[in-house]
Amino acid sequence: MHIAPEFIGQLKHKEMIQNNYQPVYNLIALLEDAKTGYLSAAEEINDEVLGVLFENYGYQRGRYGEELTKLVEEKGVSSAIDFFTLTLLQRTWKDVKTCFKYGQKALITACIKSEEIAIQNYTSALEKITDDSCEIKMTLQKQVNGIKSVLQFIKLYAGKQLLKK
Repeated sequence: MHIAPEFIGQLKHKEMIQNNYQPVYNLIALLEDAKTGYLSAAEEINDEVLGVLFENYGYQRGRYGEELTKLVEEKGVSSAIDFFTLTLLQRTWKDVKTCFKYGQKALITACIKSEEIAIQNYTSALEKITDDSCEIKMTLQKQVNGIKSVLQFIKLYAGKQLLKK
């Protein structure tokens, strides 16, 4: 059977595009899990301010995931989430869920850890995406800046709350 060289070239090009955006699909999965984690934390935490903030952060993560999904779909790319990312995803927000029984300080610490991991994942994705003019790369940068702001606020607010006690 003879396969036309142009068809092989198209397949290689599509595979290259899929590999370029794999980190984005991993982020989409992480964002979905973060949304669930924050919404759960909002229900469990005894601090009204943090409860509202966590709820907002959960919805923010959902919007981030939807935004990335739309941008990647516009590129005509589809990809499965890799196993390593799913393992990290479950472990990170599972830590948050187990912290519910250990109180507010443990829950806040777990949220901080999760945000730090999210920033690492975004940084890695930004480094792996080779198309510098890409709208996805600009969107990732905007989103990681939002996550950094959330992390700073949680640390600041948590620090003030812990000093009161």
